[in-house]
Amino acid sequence: MDDHSNILDVKNLSLHFGRDDAVVKAVDGVSFTVGRGETVALVGESGSGKSMSALSITKLTPRAARIAGGQVIFGGEDMLLMNDARLRHIRGSRISYIFQEPMVSFNPVFTIGWQIEEALMLHRRGIDRKSEVARLLELVHLPVRLASAFPHQMSGGQLQRCMIAMALACSPELLVADEPTTALDVTVQREILNLLAELRDKVGLSVLMITHNFGIVSDLADRVYVMQKGKVVEEGSTRQILDDPQHAYTKQLMAAVPRLNPKK
Repeated sequence: MDDHSNILDVKNLSLHFGRDDAVVKAVDGVSFTVGRGETVALVGESGSGKSMSALSITKLTPRAARIAGGQVIFGGEDMLLMNDARLRHIRGSRISYIFQEPMVSFNPVFTIGWQIEEALMLHRRGIDRKSEVARLLELVHLPVRLASAFPHQMSGGQLQRCMIAMALACSPELLVADEPTTALDVTVQREILNLLAELRDKVGLSVLMITHNFGIVSDLADRVYVMQKGKVVEEGSTRQILDDPQHAYTKQLMAAVPRLNPKK
């Protein structure tokens, strides 16, 4: 894939915790790309560095972490060289995140509609916010009446849809989905994955999916990067990796998967 068709190009990214003798290389020289309209998965166990790689893109990493090298090229600019104001503008408006615990992402004392409106207010002035909230809820297949509901009145699956609606509020170009279905039961997982695939096609999103589960990858991702101990150990098209995994760690991860839909 040539660089012009890539929305994101991460080159040789390194992220360290601690100093001198006690350095932990959480991300160790990682490179990956996401093409326009493409879904790419970073797959690995907990602690493999996949979430840290995703958070590094917009410098959302913990305070104790320091980026020790590399480039994150988005829209032709290196995100790692941007100042905070510029980064804040891109976060939310051009790159959005959804996380695995939707309950934690919402304020319990405000309605869902109010919280989506707040996201709109930050990034998109001069639109009819009420009708935009209605449009976003419909986009994620939720009834508009849920705008007046509070987070605790919703199921996990409904909340995850609300989080996706909020992430899409500013029409981002890239959606980073960090384990978005881990806290949900299997049937709801399937619905959320179908929704992400539908939105990718309908809205023209690029998606970076972070997961430990190869069962999710097989349905949604075009390409896969397998991460272990802060490094990419294997990469390729989803078909290629599922049909003919090369690395022992990839085979191990695949063996651990309860398949959502056993096709074979």
